Amino acid sequence: MGQSEGSPPGGEFASALTAPDLTPSRPVYDGRLGELYAIYLRHVVLMLLTLGWSRFWGRTRLRRYLWNHLSILGDRFEYRGRGRELLIGFLLAVVMLAGWAGLMWLAWVHVFHEKPFADFGMFDIFSLSVAVIGFPLAYVGHYAGLRYKLSRTRWRGIRCGLAGSAWRYGVAATFLTFANMFTVQLLTPVVSVNLARPRISNTRVGTLPLVFAGSAGDIYGRYVGYYFLNIVAWLAAIGAAFAIAGGTADRLGLSSDDLLKLFTAPSVRTVLVAAAVAVGVYLLFSLLILPLRCWWQAYWFRYLVSHSRAGNVLFATAITTRQMWGFLVLNYLIILLTLGLGWPWVMHRTLRLIAGELWLYGAPDGESVRQRTDGGSAFGEGLLDMFDVSGI
Repeated sequence: MGQSEGSPPGGEFASALTAPDLTPSRPVYDGRLGELYAIYLRHVVLMLLTLGWSRFWGRTRLRRYLWNHLSILGDRFEYRGRGRELLIGFLLAVVMLAGWAGLMWLAWVHVFHEKPFADFGMFDIFSLSVAVIGFPLAYVGHYAGLRYKLSRTRWRGIRCGLAGSAWRYGVAATFLTFANMFTVQLLTPVVSVNLARPRISNTRVGTLPLVFAGSAGDIYGRYVGYYFLNIVAWLAAIGAAFAIAGGTADRLGLSSDDLLKLFTAPSVRTVLVAAAVAVGVYLLFSLLILPLRCWWQAYWFRYLVSHSRAGNVLFATAITTRQMWGFLVLNYLIILLTLGLGWPWVMHRTLRLIAGELWLYGAPDGESVRQRTDGGSAFGEGLLDMFDVSGI
C-alpha cells in the first residue's frame, strides 16, 4: 500500500517508535523480617556495650540491608554510606553546639553581667536558646540528612543526589510552620506543598531530575472539608466525654461540691480514676479523629505520588483510607507494645507497603542519564542526629 498524503515518513511504524513506553511495574521488596531483626538486635547489643557510640555503624548496616533488598525495574538499590561519616557529622554538630555554648557564656559574663537573667541561671538560658535554634535547625538537619542518604544511594550504578540549600529550606519550613500555627492550621495545604516541592524537585538520579507539579489550590477544597469535619469530631468527642463523666457522677451520687472536694484534695484512688478517665477520653478522641486523619493522609499520599515524575517515568498509587488506617494503627501498637523494639517490623511493613501500592509507568531513558560529577556530602546527618529526628 502506498503512503497517504500528509502522513510522516514511516507511517504507523514511526508513530510506534515515538510513542512513550508506559509499561507498568512495581518496586520489589524481598527483605525478611528475621534477617532484619538479626541486624537490629546486634545493633542494640553493641549500642549497650559501647554506650551508644556504635549506632552510626549499626544504622549503616540497617540501611544497607533495606536498600539492597528494594529494587525497581529489576535493579536493586545500593547504599554506600559509612559509619565513620555519620560519626564525623555528629562530632561536628557537637562542636557547633559547644561553640554556641561558649558564645552564650561570653555574652552572659561580659555583656549581661548576670543581671538581666538573675532568676534564670546560665544553664536555663542555654537550654532555652538551644530549644529556640533547634526548631529551625531540625529542618536544616532533615534536608541535609536526606541529601546525605541520597548521595550514598545508587541505582544501576548511578549516584542519586539532592540539590538546593538546606539552610534556605530550614528558613522556609520554620516560617511556614509558624504561619500555619498562627492561622490555626488553615495553611496546611500551602505548607505541605511548599515543603514537598524542594524535596522532590531537587532530587536527582544521576543527571535525571524529579519533577513535582503539585499546587496547594488543588487540595484546598478537600482539606477544608477535612478541617471542619475534624472540628465536628472533636466537639462530638468532648460532648461525649462530658456526658459520660456526668452520667458516672450521677450514678455514684456525687454532687458538684463533692467533685470539687475530690479534686482539691485528691486521694490515690481519685488520681487513678482520673487517669483511667483521661485514657478513656484519649481513646475516644483517637477513634473519632484517626479515621479522618487516615482519610486525609491517604489522599495526600495519592496526590503527592501522582503529581511527581522522573523524566518520562510516571508514578501512581491507589492506597485507600482503610489501608492507611491499618498501616498507622498497627505501627503505633507495634512501637507502643514492644517499647520501641518493634522498629524493624515497622520499617519492614513500610517498605512492603511501598512495594505493594506504588506503580511506575515507563522506564528512564538510559542514554540521557549520566553520572553526577559531585560526590555529595563528605559527612552525614550531624544536625539530624543531634536533634534526634533522624530514624533510619
